[in-house]
Amino acid sequence: MIKNALNIFFCFFMLVPFSGAVELQTYRGPEITVRYQAPLSGPAERIGSHYKKARTDIETKLGWQLHSDPSVVLIGDNKVFQEMVRNKLVTAFAVPEKNLIVIDYSRMDRIPFDLEDTLKHELSHLLLHQQIAPPLLPKWLDEGVSQWASGGIADILHTGEKDILRQAVLSSRLIPLTGISMIFPDTDWGLMLAYEESKSIVEFILHQYGEENLRLILHGLENQRTIDQALYAVLGTRLDTLEQTWKKGLSRESSWISYVADHMSWVLFFLAALITVAGFCVVKRRIKNYRDEEDGEGAEESCGQQTEE
Repeated sequence: MIKNALNIFFCFFMLVPFSGAVELQTYRGPEITVRYQAPLSGPAERIGSHYKKARTDIETKLGWQLHSDPSVVLIGDNKVFQEMVRNKLVTAFAVPEKNLIVIDYSRMDRIPFDLEDTLKHELSHLLLHQQIAPPLLPKWLDEGVSQWASGGIADILHTGEKDILRQAVLSSRLIPLTGISMIFPDTDWGLMLAYEESKSIVEFILHQYGEENLRLILHGLENQRTIDQALYAVLGTRLDTLEQTWKKGLSRESSWISYVADHMSWVLFFLAALITVAGFCVVKRRIKNYRDEEDGEGAEESCGQQTEE
């Protein structure tokens, strides 16, 4: 998906100055350049003023420093952004080869600080790819670490659908980590699950082994180790063993009993609805039976009168 986005992005913006289709203005701040559509001068300045803090936070979290100043492109038109990514859930993406971040600002102005958090998330991607060769950085680790470093925010919209990870565990539909090492699924549900799994496995590593060991794993990848070799060197366990332990923990946490307990209000609402429907049916049947009895009695009286005559 991102490869296609890259091709479309560079073709589009190389043609823009000549076609006049979209005019981009430029804001140059300390150590960052922001290109933006004319109405977005305010957000561009916000990015410029927030950049130093965001960069410092990410560098502290990951234990590295960015070597070059990034460029950010702010898109105010969702249709233009969708021409790049062709996925309605995606709100931003990073292009590490170009030290570039592209953000759909039309999705950013709904919740305060989303723009700053998104910037931090994409900076995490840039820093990870700066230090680790792409073939050695699994996509699930890249995304999970970026979510952790940016306070939980992801590159995609929160659709309101809850418990995607738990549903996948209960229905045995988890995606193996090998299946999301290179690329994430194209379907909305699969994409959201991949993001949730990435976040969950990194949180598992943090909970079980701590932040310093997570950094050591990343530094192992920086030193040309595979993810399996880095995990074994730092944690003394292989990827497949770590994955199985993580999945067993999810299964314990996501039993049907706990799922029902967490959704008890909906269960009670559903039962109340069933009872209401059942009660309505009973009352309706009784009314019908009563009418039938009345009709029957009336018919008997009529027959009796005819017989007497």
